Amino acid sequence: MQFVNFDLAYVQRLSAGDSDTERHFVAYFGELLGIKLRARVRSAQLVEEIRQEVFLRTFRLIRRPDGIRQPERLGPLVNSICDNVVLEFRRAGDRDPAPLDEKFDTRDDAVDVETELLSVESSTAVRHVLETLPRREQLLLRAVYFDEKQRDQICREQGVDREYLRVLLHRARLIFKAKYVELTGK
Repeated sequence: MQFVNFDLAYVQRLSAGDSDTERHFVAYFGELLGIKLRARVRSAQLVEEIRQEVFLRTFRLIRRPDGIRQPERLGPLVNSICDNVVLEFRRAGDRDPAPLDEKFDTRDDAVDVETELLSVESSTAVRHVLETLPRREQLLLRAVYFDEKQRDQICREQGVDREYLRVLLHRARLIFKAKYVELTGK
């Protein structure tokens, strides 16, 4: 793979909706995001969903009037957006999403608004459920899913071995799931 240096002209073509530039952008970053996400996410379906969300947010940002101020930093920007989306999916506990529709129609802003509202509702529900859990379960789930701490570090902080940490995490997930289902009905 050959790395690309991005410039203002490239970003302006993206912002204007130039189809050749968009195809290049999606092909280039699609491959890089795929490599990164396959290392972090188990489900191929979730990899594709996250990748699409990253593209959606990036195009939305590029097409804003204030847009991209540093075109040469487009690569790190896409990478940061990807990191944020991965964290949001982890926080939401969205590990087994519904299959994506294989065909893509023209952009529908109403769907984007609905998706954003559902995402906000879901993350609010997750935060609320997490706050209702016993303190130890809260700490464990936050350390693993929000702070992405290493298991060995969590073991040292909690004063347990890795095998018992696995048991504690399993219990914490079960408690979380039960409370989430109780709260949301999902």
